[in-house]
Amino acid sequence: MKCPCGSEKNYLECCGVYHSGKEKAPTAEALMRSRYSAFAKNQMDYLKNTTDPQTLQDIDEEANQEWAERAKFLKLEVIKSEEKGTKGTVEFKAYYSVDDEEYIHHEVSTFRKQAGEWFFKSGKVKEAKV
Repeated sequence: MKCPCGSEKNYLECCGVYHSGKEKAPTAEALMRSRYSAFAKNQMDYLKNTTDPQTLQDIDEEANQEWAERAKFLKLEVIKSEEKGTKGTVEFKAYYSVDDEEYIHHEVSTFRKQAGEWFFKSGKVKEAKV
């Protein structure tokens, strides 16, 4: 089965190695892709474990769980990815549907590397341009 992150690789050889704990995501982009796949596969523990402990209290885990259960994830488009030292930024569009209605979630996520491991810090939703 292909990985939901859009890599064209088999899930078990792609984001599956991060979800299983066998490996840590080596870049901010790899972590973002694996988090998208975690939503698609309803891997809520992975999302919690890869969120920066300093911002974990800002995440509504129950709402994320409910959304992941209802949504069908269609594709991921990475627009821009940057890393500078221990900071990373990834801009992406996540395409999904809920109740047969399609949506695009456009976000700029920030990441922080601590002790050699990347963590999701925060996300800022970008408004769709008309």
